[in-house]
Amino acid sequence: MSLVIAHAQDDIGFMVGDTLLSHEHFHLDNDIGPVNGEFHSLKIQILNGATAVAFAGHFQTAYQSICDLDAALKCAPDLDPVQWIADRQGLEQCEFLVLLNRPYQKQLFRIVDHKAQQCERAYIGDQNEYHRLSEIRRPYEGPLVRYSQSPDGSVSALPVTEGEREFDVISDAMEALTRERVGRKHPTIGAISGCVIRVVDARISRELEYLQAVEVSHFPWEPRSGFTLLASNTDRRGVGVYFRSGHRGFVLPVCGDDTCVALSEPTLESFVAAARNRFGMDLIGGTWE
Repeated sequence: MSLVIAHAQDDIGFMVGDTLLSHEHFHLDNDIGPVNGEFHSLKIQILNGATAVAFAGHFQTAYQSICDLDAALKCAPDLDPVQWIADRQGLEQCEFLVLLNRPYQKQLFRIVDHKAQQCERAYIGDQNEYHRLSEIRRPYEGPLVRYSQSPDGSVSALPVTEGEREFDVISDAMEALTRERVGRKHPTIGAISGCVIRVVDARISRELEYLQAVEVSHFPWEPRSGFTLLASNTDRRGVGVYFRSGHRGFVLPVCGDDTCVALSEPTLESFVAAARNRFGMDLIGGTWE
């Protein structure tokens, strides 16, 4: 199963989702898939700056359809991705969310059984996990204003909108939910070290982008621990997660032949270089320095 939550209004368009792929091997006691990254994927695929598609249900069918849609959009940029998915046969076991980031308008569609419904808020995936997320979500505790610096150096204060508050609340709740599920024998959702995938229309580029994150150790006995979630938002999109103490990471490319590739690299710099050489991804994100 999966859980992806999306929102689209004038002030913001976003998607937040897990990465774990449920599979038959979870019935084995020695399964290490969720730990080694083998059974993870980007369930939110940014196909271009204006289009992101999320999926739940039968993985291979849904994933292949999104890869085919990506190829179709490259050939025909004016193609309607919502109608394309609704018309495609064989997707009865799949659910989709499509976030469109059009100029001056953000639209969200939920597609199930060849029917597309426009929504402001929607989710796909495990209903029980969605109910649990609703139980553990907490009120917004962030700033009431955000500061923006113009090219001329001037700084202006902008109020945090209701949609931006909702994005922060959903992101925090999804991270808490995936960490709560660690160690369960038959999990239906999860993320590598709680690195949930967050997609939003970026303030500077105004295009849909994967967001970054970085975490450091706060314990003296782990002075060089932590991980960084890197994002590639250029020609070859996707994310990468690198662990400082283990010198190991995972690359999750959009519409890749492999959905999650483990890379052992001695440094973050070599990890980024390997992702560029093997996948053409330009991973950017925080460091621990």
